[in-house]
Amino acid sequence: MGQSVSSWCRDGAAPAGEIALHLRNGFTCQSERTAGSFDKQGAGRDLEVEKLLEGLPKELVEALRESETWPTLRCRTWLSQPSLRGLLLSLQRCNLREVAHRRTEIEDLEECTFALPHVVSWEELDCDHVVSAGQVFRLEEVEGTKSQQMRRLGLQAIKQGKVALVLLAGGANFRMGDGEGPVCCRRKMLGLPSGKSLLQILFERVRRIAALCTKLEAAHARGRAPMAAAQVAGGSPSGADGKKVIRPSIPVYIMTSALTHRWIVEHLEANNFFGLPSRDVFLFSQPVTPVLDLHGQLIPQSLGGEFAHAPGGPGQVLRALQASSLLEQMRDRGVDGMHILGTDNLLARVLDPIFIGFCRDLEVDCATKVVQRVDVAEDVEIFAVRQGKVSTNYADVEESAYGVEHSEVPAKVLQARNSAGDLGFGGLINASYMSLSFAEDVVGRPTRTHKVLRTVPFLDFQLEPLDPELEELAPVWPTVAQAPALPSNSKGPTPMGVPPGGWPPEKPSADFVCQRALQAAGMEVRTHCGAEPGLHQEAWRCDVHLDGDGPRAVVRVRQGSPGPTHLDNSLIGTSGAEIASSELAIRHQLKCSLVVPCRPNAIVLESSVLDYFAYTDRAVALQVDRNREYAPINASSGWHAPQSARRALHKLHSSWVQPAGVTLESAGNASAVLEISPLASYDGEGVPALLAERGLVESSVELPLHITGEGEQAYSSPSSSPGKQPGGDLAGGAWDDGPLAVDELDTKPFYLQEYPQRPPMSRSHAPRFPKGPPLKETSIIGTESEEVPGVLSSRTERLAQVKCCGDPVIVPKPVKVGLLSEK
Repeated sequence: MGQSVSSWCRDGAAPAGEIALHLRNGFTCQSERTAGSFDKQGAGRDLEVEKLLEGLPKELVEALRESETWPTLRCRTWLSQPSLRGLLLSLQRCNLREVAHRRTEIEDLEECTFALPHVVSWEELDCDHVVSAGQVFRLEEVEGTKSQQMRRLGLQAIKQGKVALVLLAGGANFRMGDGEGPVCCRRKMLGLPSGKSLLQILFERVRRIAALCTKLEAAHARGRAPMAAAQVAGGSPSGADGKKVIRPSIPVYIMTSALTHRWIVEHLEANNFFGLPSRDVFLFSQPVTPVLDLHGQLIPQSLGGEFAHAPGGPGQVLRALQASSLLEQMRDRGVDGMHILGTDNLLARVLDPIFIGFCRDLEVDCATKVVQRVDVAEDVEIFAVRQGKVSTNYADVEESAYGVEHSEVPAKVLQARNSAGDLGFGGLINASYMSLSFAEDVVGRPTRTHKVLRTVPFLDFQLEPLDPELEELAPVWPTVAQAPALPSNSKGPTPMGVPPGGWPPEKPSADFVCQRALQAAGMEVRTHCGAEPGLHQEAWRCDVHLDGDGPRAVVRVRQGSPGPTHLDNSLIGTSGAEIASSELAIRHQLKCSLVVPCRPNAIVLESSVLDYFAYTDRAVALQVDRNREYAPINASSGWHAPQSARRALHKLHSSWVQPAGVTLESAGNASAVLEISPLASYDGEGVPALLAERGLVESSVELPLHITGEGEQAYSSPSSSPGKQPGGDLAGGAWDDGPLAVDELDTKPFYLQEYPQRPPMSRSHAPRFPKGPPLKETSIIGTESEEVPGVLSSRTERLAQVKCCGDPVIVPKPVKVGLLSEK
């Protein structure tokens, strides 16, 4: 997919301390409420608003006034007419009215209190216990018989095709802050001995669950008719009537966004869906919305009107499924429950049969998993019981299960402890179950908007007087339109800024390339300058050289200096706003700086899956062992860093092999880990037999080590299989999980007899967007694949066309990135 964003920080321009960024032409400023002493009131403020909004479309003017984002246009003096049209187009795409409405929801939250969830013992559950909202059941306290019963019930439901897997992969990765692609597609960052990505591990766990379901069916058949089962020799298992046991068809739905869709599609197609049949994998997209600063203004990310965007959170999954007609498709397939799972957890139990059996045994509408939090400061969503008035808009019960963002939780709730001295409120791990009937009932109901604080690098625009040698070229013209653009090759040093009307037009990026580029530059700044800029300083500031002849800017990332997030002469500063609104603005150049804050400076408007829990009193939680099921990767350091996740995986897999007397030797390498393939074991089952088969019992092994599953082999790429279509089954028996897996489609759970004339069901992996005008072709910057060098680069040299609800969507052709260095 071209050159990766992070490679700009390492190649070419890195020795000189600069990064060449293809930024767009045009810029914004923040609200006048941060302008300090400059606070226009009454007629003066109205005059400025009228001047900035003059000549704009009426609908856009109303949206800017309603959202109070009209200060964005203070840069209008320095824009050419074509670049102004590009900025206005970007503002129209931001859907400012919806943003203003969601901001109002945050400010008008009803008063409520949060109570500790009630922990219910399994003995009470066996005594006709009445399930109520917010109850917590601890898995570690369940008896072995009950656990096996729930596991068998869950496997049976999966085998019958009644449970679908929904993966959430649309996040913006602000906490990682490196500008790379989605976490689930990055193999080098994960750093496992197998070289697998998170998405590959999740898909292989689905294959393992399918094999376990097949083994359960075969064992059940042999138990009923052992003689009939024994008559089939070799290969595949058979049922009581001597027929082969068919592999279950497990539907997998992946929610992407404009920020992640292209990476995930490329990752899946290049690896043939990691062994899953392409007919069972469906992609759909969630919308993205602008990210706001702490004063409610848009955050500039480019020189062409590109603003920071982020998806609306996991809570959009139901509406996105409905908009793509996938909820209806689930009903047609015979699905009656969904396992909704995030893609940033290395220990995530995909289609956990115990959890699914637990939910189906209790007949709950929805449930979630929680773990014990490690610290008060851990950034994780809190599970609590919300107590408040019944609202027809947001809740149907007075006490409901609720998920609270860490930044919204009161301090006393974060610090509350139970009788054992542990933190009382558990943390959510982004793993939930929801019945399909409940999802269809609540998909149209409103949900609350949560305020999530994040750190987002941005561009700060400042005003500087013209160079004395160039001042004669910039007289005070009656209007900006009559002012000539200053040549960039004028005598004297090359100016860092641009004169009024000096920016040429540039098309906005379709997948927010500039946002990723600024995140990569911000990571480079933190790496070379430090995480904290110093005492009483708010951010690192780096000068940006603007080129008025084209959409190119050079950021001096290794020459960052500590300073405030906004200067006095910024467009949002005390004097910058005055000058921008005066007739003297024509005598000033517009300069730019990259600002890398050290504290959260942005608000992401999100919703949670648990927001729908407020519409039922049958919403519970299952508390699981953190060491066995939770190793998130959503930060560059700390508890949720890749290094911490690898250590957690090593600790878990070591516990599987140590009972067999295996000694692990790391030779002093603390980062060396033991990895057991998901195709070999889902939860430690079958590991002793596997070790005995390979002669590893009572032996010493050297780390790092990857223990593969039976028949596991390297994946074949589309280039190595000329006759294969992308997304087809793997060559060499990739679905060969032993003699119990038969590559045939089980149509029994589809209930086709009830739909004799049902229209054909789409099996496209592409997202299903609402119908609308086709997208225009746009030049963007791609990133290079880590897994199949040379394969994706050739595929991205052309326009790829996929079908989405009947409308063609053009994936733009990337362009080469030029590197600038200054000696």
